[in-house]
Amino acid sequence: MSYQALVRAFSKIEELPVPVDQVLDWIRENTDHKQIDLHPVTRKRKAFRGAFRRMGVPTGAMYSHDFDIRTQVLFGEDLAPDWKRLVIVKEALHVFDPQGARIDTPDGVRKLIPAIITSELLNAAAFAPAINDYLGPFRAMAVLLPRAARRKLAKARDAETRSTSEIATYAQLPEHYVDIWLSIGDSAEFELAGF
Repeated sequence: MSYQALVRAFSKIEELPVPVDQVLDWIRENTDHKQIDLHPVTRKRKAFRGAFRRMGVPTGAMYSHDFDIRTQVLFGEDLAPDWKRLVIVKEALHVFDPQGARIDTPDGVRKLIPAIITSELLNAAAFAPAINDYLGPFRAMAVLLPRAARRKLAKARDAETRSTSEIATYAQLPEHYVDIWLSIGDSAEFELAGF
């Protein structure tokens, strides 16, 4: 299954917060990533919020090519709960990354960090994994603040019966991303999911 299928599966949800375990269970049931382990880690730098590792674990006899995929999601143990939810789902969504957007070497990681935090993202020839990582929180928002809930809550915000802060608290997501997603979600969701 694909990221688009995940977004569709969650699109009609109106009751928030969407449980992170529900997202991870969908990935386990619909992809070859059957084992997803969450690992809280101590952060040495505040810029680091999370990471994703995919490993092939041999399961067959010596020299066979049989293996299971083991997925690890690392996240800052000191993050606020709303950020933990966003970071865990953002990192878990890397299971859907196309081959060209994957980082699988230490040199790739060294290139990724500065590319994410610089103006290089504005360059059409930017490092593809950096663009993918930059858009990651919004891909996660499409699942954690899905279409049905987002549209309802955007109407409440526009009618001034709910503030963005109240909606963020209800959704258990960072206010910054909630504010953006309520405004651009309808158009961005289709772009991010390839609809």
